[in-house]
Amino acid sequence: MDKRTIQVALICMLALFGVQFAINKIWPPVPKRPAPVVVTNAVPSVVADPAQPIEAPPAVETSAPTVAASERPTEQTLTLRNDFVRVEFTSWGGGIKSVELLKHKANGHGNATLAGLALVVNGTSNEVFTLEQPDSNTVVMRGAGMKKTLTLGADYLFDGKVEFGHGAGLSNVFISTGIATPTTHKEVAHYLIADWQGGPKWNDRHLSRIMKRTQAGENRELIQAHWIAVKSQYFAQIISTPTNAVSITYRAVGLPAWPDHPKSAETNGVTAVMEVPVAPTYDGAAVTFTYYAGPKDYDRLVALGKHQEEAMDYGSWLDFYSGIFGLLLFRGLSFFYGIIPSYGIAIILVTLVLKIVFWPIQAKSMASMKQMQKFQPQVAKLKEKYKDDPQRLNQETMKLYKEHKINPFAGCLPMLVQLPVLMAFYKVLISDIGTRGVPFLWIKDLAQPDTIFMVAGIGLNPLPIIMTGLMVWQQKITPQTGDPQQAKMMMFMPLIMLIFFYNTASGLTLYWTFQQLLSIVQQWWSMRKEQKAGTAPMAAKPK
Repeated sequence: MDKRTIQVALICMLALFGVQFAINKIWPPVPKRPAPVVVTNAVPSVVADPAQPIEAPPAVETSAPTVAASERPTEQTLTLRNDFVRVEFTSWGGGIKSVELLKHKANGHGNATLAGLALVVNGTSNEVFTLEQPDSNTVVMRGAGMKKTLTLGADYLFDGKVEFGHGAGLSNVFISTGIATPTTHKEVAHYLIADWQGGPKWNDRHLSRIMKRTQAGENRELIQAHWIAVKSQYFAQIISTPTNAVSITYRAVGLPAWPDHPKSAETNGVTAVMEVPVAPTYDGAAVTFTYYAGPKDYDRLVALGKHQEEAMDYGSWLDFYSGIFGLLLFRGLSFFYGIIPSYGIAIILVTLVLKIVFWPIQAKSMASMKQMQKFQPQVAKLKEKYKDDPQRLNQETMKLYKEHKINPFAGCLPMLVQLPVLMAFYKVLISDIGTRGVPFLWIKDLAQPDTIFMVAGIGLNPLPIIMTGLMVWQQKITPQTGDPQQAKMMMFMPLIMLIFFYNTASGLTLYWTFQQLLSIVQQWWSMRKEQKAGTAPMAAKPK
């Protein structure tokens, strides 16, 4: 190959590898975990010395304690409720046993539940507290030398305070976030994450990395953060304190399989413990905090302050793959949804706007490829003339293109430009609570693949197949440059995109499918315009 062909090949390969990089970034391999610790009630254990790895949580049954009855009284529970959540508190460990989300379903039936004993402070679930309910929105837990007060707000937010008496001698305390778990068997385990306030340092740990660091005994990190979170694909549990947390210790938790999906035995959860300074008071010491347990809703998290919306992980403005476009795409979806309350229509309208924005780029690409096609006979002559001098061939070819203002890299330009938008759309749609469980046409859930039935354990997803067909069609009607190496590489693009999209959110596949359809329309329009220009009657010559 001559130098020009190599350059074109490298540009196209960059686009191909960009997609593969994105696949590896989104779905990194999860290391095989050791034998899971099966928990029924998902109660984390909090250690006094966070420098040591967190021990496995005890298996807690709702009907009986994990230790002898003589060592711990029968569990006492209290329940608070508003229009959004039903919260159950337990005397075992003195914390939140579960948060039932009344506006969100789990696994097609019942309400989604955020499991795990949150807000266990400087102790374990074996310690016993007494529970009091001074009013309809407040629970007070007393025991282990402390008093915990939790007040339920108007939606998913709690105000908390932990008070210690004189002589406690505490400078820091350790508070559990509870356990983030999938709420359906379809949710991807990779989206189980421990997260904290952003900054110049990378600020989250995915499940695979949590496992590796825990196995290496490196799962405690010294940090400075106003909030710490554990989150699943669509929900988050966030603790925010007035003063910075000084460390976080995290680990993975093994959970039982879904009752109606016994093959899902490899279910995981993620829990974390934050270390936070206490403030001296007249009576001793205290720490105050807020606790959010609910959906990953951007506007709700913004309202919490302290940049808690970063838990959405749309990326920073320096993040090439999402930060530049993520928030703009989210606002665009919200805008169109406000006009037509259908997320499927909103995705289509946003795609239409993006096509209008990218129309000049693709038009320029098409024009360059058509020009290259016209000059292929001249390029062939140059190849024959300088077949023994590749350097001269490259110089003459580039000279030819330069004289006629042809960009040989234009064919790959639309893909390279759209990759950041594609990845940003992925990040928005894969975690936006607005698309979870929302149907469109034959799609049952825009946040899941559009599987219509299973064949030999493999889902038949028609939308990515339609998308692939449209990509092949577009390639067929796109002007060929005559470069066989580039043509061969581009042939693999539909297959790569099929692999990428087949098991991802159908909302994202809907975007890329409609994008391909609009590109075909643009190609057809360009060809029709060129045909009209080529067949226009010539002006009559004067007699």
